[in-house]
Amino acid sequence: MSRYKLPITLIALLVSVFLYAACGGSSEVEVATSTGGGCRSMIDTKCVKCHYKTRICDALGTKSKRKWKRSIKFMVKQGAELSKDDQLALVECLSTMPKGSEIVCK
Repeated sequence: MSRYKLPITLIALLVSVFLYAACGGSSEVEVATSTGGGCRSMIDTKCVKCHYKTRICDALGTKSKRKWKRSIKFMVKQGAELSKDDQLALVECLSTMPKGSEIVCK
């Protein structure tokens, strides 16, 4: 058994690396599936009350997580009704979506 321990460990490691790389390469799919479409619905119900989607779409890929956090905090001060959990989820969604993401831009 010990003879096969190293090759099996290496194969498991390689599979893990490939799976991680595949998931990491498509943040839009990761965001959409990890939140169960919550990003799209939250943007459609909360953000579009005050903004056209094109405004949000134009900002994708240009802001860091910190800047999205600041923007969302400012929106809450302006009257956006977002719980702390909603705010965190939106920061995570918007900061990981690539420019032109279908979730927001289409």
